[in-house]
Amino acid sequence: MRTRVGARAIVARMSSQGTPPGPDERTGNLVDSIRYAAAFFRDPFEFVGRRFARYGDVYFAPAKGVGLYVVRHPAQLREVLITHADAYAKSHSALESLSVLLGDGLLTSDGEVWRRHRRILNPAFSRQAISAAVPRMVAETERTAARFGRGQSFDATFEMTDLTLRIVGHALLGIDLEDEVRVVGRSMSTLQTALAVPRSLPAVARWPVEQVVHRAVSELDRVIERVVHNRRSKPSAQVDLLQMLLDATDPENKDVHLSAREVRDELVTFLLAGHETTSNTLAWALYLLAKHPEVMRACQAEVDAVLAGRTCKSEDLERLTLVEQVIKETMRLYPPAYVLARRAISDTTIGDYAVAAGSEVVLWIYFTHRDERWFPKAEQFDPARFNKESEEARPKLAYLPFGAGGRACIGKVFASVEASVALATLLKRHSFELRGADKVTPKARITLTPQNLRLWAVPR
Repeated sequence: MRTRVGARAIVARMSSQGTPPGPDERTGNLVDSIRYAAAFFRDPFEFVGRRFARYGDVYFAPAKGVGLYVVRHPAQLREVLITHADAYAKSHSALESLSVLLGDGLLTSDGEVWRRHRRILNPAFSRQAISAAVPRMVAETERTAARFGRGQSFDATFEMTDLTLRIVGHALLGIDLEDEVRVVGRSMSTLQTALAVPRSLPAVARWPVEQVVHRAVSELDRVIERVVHNRRSKPSAQVDLLQMLLDATDPENKDVHLSAREVRDELVTFLLAGHETTSNTLAWALYLLAKHPEVMRACQAEVDAVLAGRTCKSEDLERLTLVEQVIKETMRLYPPAYVLARRAISDTTIGDYAVAAGSEVVLWIYFTHRDERWFPKAEQFDPARFNKESEEARPKLAYLPFGAGGRACIGKVFASVEASVALATLLKRHSFELRGADKVTPKARITLTPQNLRLWAVPR
């Protein structure tokens, strides 16, 4: 059983090696908690960026009940995610709110539960399974492109969310989510915003948020119940992720299947994680291409040369190198999973600093990706950063949009293929323009979502 260790006790245990620089411990009174939460919630990038600028690559923030390390350097990320990974669990307080929604799905579970579910689900993300899903990815993207008409404006965030929900429904779950896309999308959007509210706020301040979360979870659960009921009534001959979950047995006892709750938790996890990464990446990619029409034209020339007017196939992807570089550079500037979190379950180290069991660690991928040491002129959009020579010259963990180590995202190849296929298909049909004066800003929710992103689709 893990216990939360007080910040002062953690500091005392680390005194032999010292602690990283950082702010003073907060008083813990109500006014102080609200002021801190408001400053962070208003602009977490400015808040954390200011601290990195002041304290360096790692800083320590004492807090009531826990000590918090905040990290951005690739060498330190490697220690947490790979070298000393056994010293950490995902039971971070930042995941407590997310667990209300996802339960013990792959994203939030630990230990044997995670290992068992990962073994069960691995075949759904094999190269063969992903290649088989490409025609569906193309078909759904063509449907989206057909809706744009001639010179029509569209909400890029909404349209890409709609697209990727349909793809994940068909390709991974073997179901048509056409009727539920708006329900699922609305619930996910509500949860994204609500779950970003800091749990450090007093219970009375969080009560309205908890009610919103409860309603959104109930809406999602009704969709999942229908999907599972229909599949149990008519099992699929096609082996997809949903059928794998329903057919799965415990390797140590073939009579034990996943519980209804376990199936539900994984389905909700993949509805969320299975579309959010790609939908945000595609929306940001279209935005960046609209801002850099010369790169868009180069991408379209590549698509025209490789596809020669036909639909995209899985074997085309290795020749769509600029499209892939655009996707990678988009995820560098706007990593969907812009922050990772861990809790130390045994004493360990980060660099020259001791980390006591009970400490929490936050890995700010967003700032790793925008570090001038690894990415000169880091604020600029430059897909050439991801040519072979540039990639080999950087530290391995200077770029990690899907995490790293044993807990790296199981769907990273699926998401990368989906993003490249969808972007190539859209660029074959349309050019995209950014008109008007609306300021497009990233919203730090569970993932990094563009706000106010309206584009114009111009048929080619």
